[in-house]
Amino acid sequence: MGIVLSNDDVRIGQLQAFLKVDPGNIPLACDLLDAYIQNGAFDDAIACIESLPEDSRKAPGICFRSAQIALSKGRYHESIQILQRIIAEGNEGIALWHDLAFAQLCIGNLQDAVKTLSDAESKFGPDVDLAVLSARVNLFLANFEQALGFIEQALSLDLNNPVAMGLKALILLDMDNLPAASDMAHKCLVDHPDQHEALLTAGTLSLWRQNVVAAEEQFTRALSRFPNSGRALSGLGQVFMLRNDLPQARVILEKAVLAMPDHIGTWHALAWTQLLLSDIDAAEASYLKAYELDRNFADSHGGLALIHALKGRTDSAEQAVKRAFRLNPDCATAIYAQSLLLSDAGNITESEALIRKLMLGNPSMQQMNPMEFATNLRKRIQP
Repeated sequence: MGIVLSNDDVRIGQLQAFLKVDPGNIPLACDLLDAYIQNGAFDDAIACIESLPEDSRKAPGICFRSAQIALSKGRYHESIQILQRIIAEGNEGIALWHDLAFAQLCIGNLQDAVKTLSDAESKFGPDVDLAVLSARVNLFLANFEQALGFIEQALSLDLNNPVAMGLKALILLDMDNLPAASDMAHKCLVDHPDQHEALLTAGTLSLWRQNVVAAEEQFTRALSRFPNSGRALSGLGQVFMLRNDLPQARVILEKAVLAMPDHIGTWHALAWTQLLLSDIDAAEASYLKAYELDRNFADSHGGLALIHALKGRTDSAEQAVKRAFRLNPDCATAIYAQSLLLSDAGNITESEALIRKLMLGNPSMQQMNPMEFATNLRKRIQP
């Protein structure tokens, strides 16, 4: 049986044949490069550029495709240099500015991305893709109201834009507007079942409801297209925590912190997984990483208090508990750490009262004996 070629393969073959006859035809070369890029054939695209005459390789259209290839392969600084040079040479095109801002976002130069997008809007006027990217940058900056404003602008230009719909759901989620986030995610996924941000939103809501079956399906689907998505990895890791598959949770959460190293909540989830696997040293390293990212996060202090208590560093544990409670009187890790300190000091009644307070937030634990729960948890962490 012969090999069946796809329409894309046929078109690429035709373009290759035409370019071989006319190697200096820049529009033709751009069409072939676009076909390669759309199919993820980046090495073929690079080989194509290298085969062009030298003058052709310097053409703005070819340079722009080189920047797109660099961007797709994660060579963000290279992409930025190429795009800035093309723009400085006086070339127009909204895609140049969009891709420059996206590359700046990818390396964490958020303020540069904001300026690039602002300059682009001033130059070209309102645009859906610029508005969506502006919303994404402001979401990274935790400027939720601004992010929502840009998404509303994008949707006013294209009401059914799937990326704008999914990103709106995620913004609403991060603004704690859970009913609106759920509605928007559902609306988006009806017609666009693989839209990434909508899947992240739906998965997170399923996780919070402890619907692990739905959450696992949603995060797994999100990862099928974007395997390095930090939020999807973090969510899936927490799904495996709820399933009590701690070794698998640890593997996934370790990938999540590599993909999203500045996300404090994921470091906390990894630390708890490491604690429950009795790897106290690794858990301490994870809590310290979270603490370095933001020293005003109660759970980081509470986690370190718990580590200090488990390692017998009583004075350090007491100081960390105080810092955690100043930031959040209901910090669960600090409550548990304080209960350990009281138990070790022989104050069993006070320790039990704190464990009861800790268990109140979890209905499934309220039928358990508080001290039995505390003892079993400690044995699991510190066998």
